[in-house]
Parts: sequence; structure tokens; C-alpha cells
Amino acid sequence: MDPISLITQQPVAAMFGIAGLACQLIWPFFSSRRAMLGVQFGIGANYGAQYALIDAWSGAGVCALGATQTMIALMAGNRPWLRWMGLGFLPVVVAVCLLTWSGLPSFCSMTACSLVMLGRLQSDLLRFRSLMLAAAPFGMGHDLAVGSMLGLAGACLSATLAAMALCREIRKRSSDRTT
Repeated sequence: MDPISLITQQPVAAMFGIAGLACQLIWPFFSSRRAMLGVQFGIGANYGAQYALIDAWSGAGVCALGATQTMIALMAGNRPWLRWMGLGFLPVVVAVCLLTWSGLPSFCSMTACSLVMLGRLQSDLLRFRSLMLAAAPFGMGHDLAVGSMLGLAGACLSATLAAMALCREIRKRSSDRTT
């Protein structure tokens, strides 16, 4: 569904999509794990609501799980044992996607969510950013398959910004080693 049709036919879904898009566009600019996770909670909660309103149930389910896992990661702070409890969400993601199976959209949302969840478990920003970027093509595939053009636009722009932030992180580490 194109953004204009979404806005005119489902304005509430569009509002959640726009809020998710805003969060998706700003998360790569943050340099702390905690700030990135806070904004990612907004991504999951807002896109989850949008997907539910457009009947994309695999996406809605994994976004809700992702938002929940993000809250646990935020509360865990630097306690690795609690942060790694997030691994327990991975089988739940698979179960949600199997229960709401719709072919390619379900596969893409399951893969994207799993990679993002693994990324959130990382305390190292380079690994965190790398896994987030690896999830991007699958998120784009889901958005394209379910017709979420706001999600697709956000995923494309966010992936570009995330790639730039990853390159910045790599350069920073290289310069830290040489000094």
C-alpha cells in the first residue's frame, strides 16, 4: 500500500508508521547502546501497531516481541546473564511466525527480527551495528511484501545511515589502535 493510500484509508496505521519511520531514521545517529535501544523500542512498538492495523500479523508479532526484548535489554544494563536471557525470545519469534505464516513476509520478518535480537544482545557497538545492518535486507523484504512503503522507506534510509555509522565505528577503532 503506497503512503498516500495508507494515510487516506488507514490514518491511524499511517501515524504509527510515520512514528516508526522517525525512530528508524534517528537510531543510527546515537553513539551509546542505551540510547540506540531506547529509540529501537519506539521502532518496534510503532511499526508493530502499524503492521497490526494493516493485518501483517507476522510483522506485528515480531515487532511486539522485539519491543519487549528491547525493554529487557535496557533493564539488563551491563548484567550479561540478564541480557543473554534475550536468547529465549528467538524460539518465540519462530513460533509467532509459524503461527501467522504468510510465506515470504513471515520468513523475512522472522529473519530480520532474529538478527536484530542477536544484535541487541551485543555490548560491543561494532557487533551491535553489524547485526542491525545484516537484518536490513530482510526487513526491506518484509515491508515490500506486505506493502508497507513507509516501513520500506525507513528501512532503506536507516540501512544507509547504519552503514555510515558502522564505517564510522570501524574508522574510530582503527585510529584508536594506531594512536
